[in-house]
Amino acid sequence: MVPGWPYSVVTALETGRHSWTAPLDAVRLVPGDDAASVTARQIRDVVDRLITAGHWQPGDPEILLVADAGYDGPRLAHVPADLPLVVLVRMRSDRVLRRPAPPLRRSPSPGRPARHGTEFAFGDPNTWASRISPSRPRPGSTDRR
Repeated sequence: MVPGWPYSVVTALETGRHSWTAPLDAVRLVPGDDAASVTARQIRDVVDRLITAGHWQPGDPEILLVADAGYDGPRLAHVPADLPLVVLVRMRSDRVLRRPAPPLRRSPSPGRPARHGTEFAFGDPNTWASRISPSRPRPGSTDRR
């Protein structure tokens, strides 16, 4: 590998309590490459090789694909959807998502209906509350029932 050149590296983590990894594949991203497409193709090739080598068989637990925040999680989950994968992608802590739009209401005021609902900001716990069951305390609260 050459420092400064972007690579997509796939490693296998063994089960148990140790930090050993086994590099399975490395692909250099050339300028203009779509990182998500290259990574999805690379994952497909690695999983196909694992299946061909007999390291995964029908009935085995699905393969866990863990990726960092720089990867396009929804695309990584969609493109190889026919493979025995569970995809887990870390999201940046400053990310803001939108909930579904509220139902349409007849209103005398003109204008386009809302396309998105309220914000869910990872960095703002006040935006998390509407999805938490009232029987459980909010994360980080000191309320001990």
